[in-house]
Amino acid sequence: MNSQEFKSKLLSKRPRYANSRIPLLEALANKGARSSEYSQFGPIYELYIYAMMLGIKRKSRLPFARDSRLSSDFLEIGKWKRDSSLVDFLLMVIFTQTEDLNINWNELEDMEEDQLNKVISDVITLIEEYANGGLEYLENLFEKGELENSHYMFIDLYNN
Repeated sequence: MNSQEFKSKLLSKRPRYANSRIPLLEALANKGARSSEYSQFGPIYELYIYAMMLGIKRKSRLPFARDSRLSSDFLEIGKWKRDSSLVDFLLMVIFTQTEDLNINWNELEDMEEDQLNKVISDVITLIEEYANGGLEYLENLFEKGELENSHYMFIDLYNN
């Protein structure tokens, strides 16, 4: 598997999220013309990305049941902000978490396809767990009524 094939496989993956997070996602993300008491974060995938970044910042990885009855597929990574470098940036952020991924990047080109598929699976798991950790943090603040409604709410949370 060459680097383009590796990237293509990775971009075709659909991370999952816990169904228990749906009410929070609907409250904070813009799903059509819904109104909300909060300044909304745009499409759900943007909230998911933000939650992942928040999870990384807070060093909060939270596993969840990937059972299809308890979790849902998310949009393919390659479709997040198409035609922008955002996805490349996000993957680079995830790739810097080498301790969590438990890989040596210098060994990547010598890996067999099954080993590379495991790396891809581990990257997706890392995205999911960090996003879930970030979503839990947001959910706790939301339930306590501690989210400040401002256009800078997410920036403020990230900087705290």
